[in-house]
Amino acid sequence: MQKELYSLVFLLILFVSCEQIYHPSIDRVEGQLVVDAQITNDPAKNFVHLTRTRSFYDMVPLPEVSGAKVELIQMGGKSVQAVERNTGYYSFPSVPVTGKRYYLRITIGVDIYESLAVTMPPIPTLASFYTLDTIKKVWINNGDGIPQSFEKQGREINVDLALTDSLSHYRFDVRSVLEWTWDSIPSVYSITHTAFGWYSYYENQQFNLAGPTDFNQVNKIEKHPLLMISYNAKDYLYADTLVSQGWILIIEQFGTSKESYEYHQKLNSQFAATGSLFDPVTTQVYGNVLCKNDPSKIVYGFFDLNSCQQYRYYFNLFSPTTAITLKQIYRYPDIPDNGIVRAVKKNPIVRPDWWEE
Repeated sequence: MQKELYSLVFLLILFVSCEQIYHPSIDRVEGQLVVDAQITNDPAKNFVHLTRTRSFYDMVPLPEVSGAKVELIQMGGKSVQAVERNTGYYSFPSVPVTGKRYYLRITIGVDIYESLAVTMPPIPTLASFYTLDTIKKVWINNGDGIPQSFEKQGREINVDLALTDSLSHYRFDVRSVLEWTWDSIPSVYSITHTAFGWYSYYENQQFNLAGPTDFNQVNKIEKHPLLMISYNAKDYLYADTLVSQGWILIIEQFGTSKESYEYHQKLNSQFAATGSLFDPVTTQVYGNVLCKNDPSKIVYGFFDLNSCQQYRYYFNLFSPTTAITLKQIYRYPDIPDNGIVRAVKKNPIVRPDWWEE
């Protein structure tokens, strides 16, 4: 028995002494070109951002590519050269024409990169814009850090979209701005507030995409969701002394191509992976830009032309039984992400000039 015990101890020591930390071998793909391009009918939103990939273990930002020659070339037409406004960021002095086909050419040293040709789509429109009462299940960690499901009631913002031969795929960027006030002496009759403030929230967990499916009407996409806002303003306000004064909703609608829609769908499937058995297999998502003089060089990113339209609405939420009035806003001043305006000494407070009510 004692001999067997000695043998067992010897084997345990042997196993422990042989333990090593495993470092998996990962292919080195640093130095590959990354093209992040957005070309629209709005010069203020146009850019081509060039970077290069880095090693998997590097924690530094992607290196910018400066000094490149970037051109937007119309098929059978003229070429427009971009200007490098900031390191690695290039912009064009003009915008593409609806219905014309263009491709992107990037020259870096001896390497020439070109995209496939794409057509500039027409300006998108919303067939209708409305809200619906809804209940959404959310997961929140409890005091022990264990996720628990809760039902949150709110209003879902929906749009209907037209399907035409020239435009049938869309992408949305959505920003919601919560206006709030604070009173140093709270009163239900107060009309002069001590402070005006606001917070911004972005729906950017995934790309918000809309396109035709087997269940669509012949010429319409119906009830496409943009976001949901809770009736309980305390879900967004960071102090009980703040009072909600309504929401400004800023919708950037992009008309895009079927190829761009499918490319961003693949990116969404990668972002949504949770580690379960049924997740999509992780793969490299390649775009439509190629190196002409050396096809073996990998290029990441996608070039597309996007027609763009911005919409703004103001509304207030109280309860499911209260009517929701959507007021469209026809002015487009810049609104900082977050901020506060306070009273100065004895001078009356002046709220921001873009404030809605």
